[in-house]
Amino acid sequence: MMVAALQGCPLASAQSRTLYGYVYSAATGNPVAATITVSQCFNQQSTITGTNGFWQLSYAYGTLGSITFSAPGYVSQTFQLNVNAQWYYAGGIVSLQQ
Repeated sequence: MMVAALQGCPLASAQSRTLYGYVYSAATGNPVAATITVSQCFNQQSTITGTNGFWQLSYAYGTLGSITFSAPGYVSQTFQLNVNAQWYYAGGIVSLQQ
């Protein structure tokens, strides 16, 4: 079983309204080529990880939505987002299983 993990820094910064993080392979420790998609109402934006696994996306203040992590050969994971004035940081590890 292969697992990709999102880790390294908080997932969001309240001051910048930017979502960001790193995607690495939990098995090898190497960066994983992943797509991160943020969906808000009828709007959707995506980014891919850089060669070091880093990614970032802007996120509108006070908006409900979802974020999806996907990578070739892995099962995608989707989480609900709610960024408000009291949410100064969030983070953790997201594991994608093959």
